[in-house]
This record gives sequence, C-alpha cells and structure tokens, in this order.
Amino acid sequence: MSENQKNDDPSRDTLETLYEKMNRVFRRNLEKAGALTEESFEKALKESREWARQLKDHYAEDIPKVTEFLRRDFQEAVRQAGDQTRRSLDLNRIGAGVMGLVQRMAQKAGSQLDSFASKLDERLAYKTGEVAGPGTLTCTQCSQQLVFDAATRIPPCPKCHNTGFRRSY
Repeated sequence: MSENQKNDDPSRDTLETLYEKMNRVFRRNLEKAGALTEESFEKALKESREWARQLKDHYAEDIPKVTEFLRRDFQEAVRQAGDQTRRSLDLNRIGAGVMGLVQRMAQKAGSQLDSFASKLDERLAYKTGEVAGPGTLTCTQCSQQLVFDAATRIPPCPKCHNTGFRRSY
C-alpha cells in the first residue's frame, strides 16, 4: 500500500493510533499486576478499554475491534514465549533432585499457558482490514510474509490476494 493510499483512508489513522494508545495502557496495567494470569490479563484489557472510552467520540465504535486485536496479539506473544521456554530448558544440566521440582513447576506453568492459549486460539487468526502490531504475518495460503514496523492495517496478500494470516517469528 502506497503512502498516498494510507493517507486517503481516514479510519487507518484512527485504528492504528487507538491500537498504539490502548497497547501502552494495557501493558502498563499488566506490569502493575506483577503476574500474568488470565484474571490480570482481562483486567488490564478492561482498563485499557475503559481508558479509551474517555477519548474522542470517533474512537467509540473502534474500541471493541482494537480490544480484540490487542487480545489476539498478546496471546500469540504469550504462546510463543511458552514455546521458546520449553525449547530452551536443558534438562541434562539439572541435578536429579532438582529436576523433579523443576519438572512439576514447568508442567504446571506449561499447562496454564497451554490452557490460556488454547481457549482463544481462533482469535489468533489475522485478517485483511484488521490492525496488527509490529512483527511478521505469514499468509495461510502461500506462506508469503508481511513485515510491519508499526501498527498497520493488514492488506491482502500481495502474492495470492488471500486475506488470512498467522503471526510468525
């Protein structure tokens, strides 16, 4: 999408700006909670939504959409972090006595992350027209990658014109 096309779409700035503002409030509230639980996640998301409702009226109809975009992006990040943690743990270096304790802790943490991620897996699908935060999206049809440096409205796949994507790292 050219810069002129981006500037011709007045809703583009609204959604992307709202996403970035709500994301900052969401992250700040989640950090205050101190622990990542479903409850703290939902509370931080609710607080960012309530904060956004105090903004200009033209944001009102976009708040539910942006809330779901934030939920989807953050849940994908949590899922990826859990996967990376599981891959990086070297059990050969851990003593036998400690290994049982670590195994129970990892199993509990892993099952909590799996539960959290699996409940909303369908929300991790990205579609043309939605706003996504910085990162890489991969087309579900042809595997073409789209790389974004900032919150951006998702265009159709430039290769096959598909409208479905998944986050990739």
